[in-house]
Amino acid sequence: MLPDWEIWLDTNISPIIAKWMMEHTGMTVKSSYSLSFKETQDIDIYNTAKEYGNIILISKDSDFSELISRLGSPPKLINIRFGNCDNRKFWSILQPKIMEAVNLLTQTDLQIVDFE
Repeated sequence: MLPDWEIWLDTNISPIIAKWMMEHTGMTVKSSYSLSFKETQDIDIYNTAKEYGNIILISKDSDFSELISRLGSPPKLINIRFGNCDNRKFWSILQPKIMEAVNLLTQTDLQIVDFE
């Protein structure tokens, strides 16, 4: 759908979510494991995403929100603020709103969308 944008999932989000999200959105969605970011510091992920360009990070980690607020975007962020849950519950919360969030981030100056 938006081939010039990719979604990268942080380490705290299961790789199965990347698969489900890719099937749902038609976008390229990569987990931190497929990106070899499992042990990478947040600032290094931010800098890599900034160099790459059109990246939307999805994370539960408040560090990315702080980095983007302080240093700007890209990357842009979907900030997960709801509690821990299993993969199916996580996807059931994210799935109905993911395209709206992606559209807001890719078509406006908005840098961060919070999911609560």
